[in-house]
Amino acid sequence: MPKQIANIYNNLVGFVLPFIIGILLIASSFTSLRIAGSGPIEILLLLALALLLFFKLLENSQFHYAPFVSLIYLLIFMAPITFLNTYDDFLGSSTRTLYALIYGSFIGFIAANISHKDQQYIAYGMISILIVIDAVVIFQYDFNDMKRLLFLSENPNQIALTALGAMFVIAMGVEDIRLIVTGFIATLIYGSLALSDSYFVSIFILFSFLFLKIILLSKLFLILGLLWLTLLLISWPLAFPDSSYVEPILDLWSSADEGGGRVTLAINGITAFLSSPIFGHGAGAFSGTEIPFMRFEAHNTLIDFLTMGGLIWALIVYVPFFLAARTILLENRFLLLGSLMAIISFSLFHFIGRHPIFWVIWGYCLFIELENRRAN
Repeated sequence: MPKQIANIYNNLVGFVLPFIIGILLIASSFTSLRIAGSGPIEILLLLALALLLFFKLLENSQFHYAPFVSLIYLLIFMAPITFLNTYDDFLGSSTRTLYALIYGSFIGFIAANISHKDQQYIAYGMISILIVIDAVVIFQYDFNDMKRLLFLSENPNQIALTALGAMFVIAMGVEDIRLIVTGFIATLIYGSLALSDSYFVSIFILFSFLFLKIILLSKLFLILGLLWLTLLLISWPLAFPDSSYVEPILDLWSSADEGGGRVTLAINGITAFLSSPIFGHGAGAFSGTEIPFMRFEAHNTLIDFLTMGGLIWALIVYVPFFLAARTILLENRFLLLGSLMAIISFSLFHFIGRHPIFWVIWGYCLFIELENRRAN
């Protein structure tokens, strides 16, 4: 009997819980199911993660405590500022955003402390639900009338973000090339139907890193890559005499920027940040379409975080991304690096700091850096 209990426990902790977490991370994009900003999926995800953390405590697992810095900053600095500004009816302050950041930081802490095996089964859970979603969507989607896919989300960009995040998680957790290809095809289908220009910019960046990987494989590939690039540069003016080399890229970037609207929001967001550059204004939205403090997000995660928590908070969030990118580059894991750069690129066009998948990636990046330091 004790052996059977031990087997049940090992299956629950080693496979079932991480697999369910992977499913719930994708399902967290089903924002149409939320009620007053939260929903059953977010609650189930929190419970599953808390349960996984509890079992790891029982196993006396070694924890990385560095990820606690985000929670400490939120509770000691950002929370009091948010509550005071909300009490004073400061334009843009939002306790709801504060709670979302605390929730996300808790998820990030757990993500930074799971094992490689957990990462693997989380990725398996994501691949499984994405295949099911794609089957449903392809069966129901009207390809004769191309519209932005909503599925169970309120915003197509939430689907695009979830797809990009899933690519990173799959590249991180899966070693079997067949499963990686399957997972990436599933995420590409799901994300592409959102018809998000910033998603396509991010995918372009991802594939650029894969192309770089191919070029660096050997001198032959490097020579062939340079030859291909030379032929492209020579043939482009002949094929498109009225178009410059960079025009298609600039057009795609301009489309993702929605005609410059995000530039205005970014500038006003930076202006709001400069009025309180160290600790920020607390959680909320402090940009505007005409002037700062019009309760608009800057649609740029870095700038929005600068306005909320100042330079310190932005460093807490973004430094792990670039430390992990350095480590990944040194390990020649270009698919994982491209996936990370795609997420960072996407974050420059949207505020994605409220979404669980963003904090999972943040936690994974801390895991990469801390494990690298432990190994060295």
